[in-house]
Amino acid sequence: MQSNELAEVIPEAKQSSEMVEVIPVVEETLRVEKREYESGRVLVHKTVTERDEVAEVLLRQQDLIVERVPVGRAVSEAPQTRQDGDTLIVPILEEVMVVEKRLFLKEELHIRKHSTERTEQHKVRLRTEHVEIEQTGRKPSEEATTAKEMPT
Repeated sequence: MQSNELAEVIPEAKQSSEMVEVIPVVEETLRVEKREYESGRVLVHKTVTERDEVAEVLLRQQDLIVERVPVGRAVSEAPQTRQDGDTLIVPILEEVMVVEKRLFLKEELHIRKHSTERTEQHKVRLRTEHVEIEQTGRKPSEEATTAKEMPT
């Protein structure tokens, strides 16, 4: 480029007798793309098999045994329900007419728990799934080779 041409590009160059050198500044940009491609296909076959098994279950059952115990005595106030070991005692009261009215303990209920255990067998049906995979299209070794050859 001649100095006259520079003078036209850079106005300050006309006024100065110095030589002006222009250095172009270049910038590179990067463009990244992704492409989808089919690398193969897979067929999945599923079958279900059933089998019968015997399942043992331990069951517990509780029953209440109620025993009436006659007491037949007068009390001045109502006794509280109480626990005696594994027996719950519930007082049953009755008013009896006398010349005067008294509180009379007629009977008590003695309640105990009685537990039994038994084993029962139940037939249950269990299912198991089996899967078979069949690949179609490219093989894994071809896919690796193809991936290396593809432009990035």
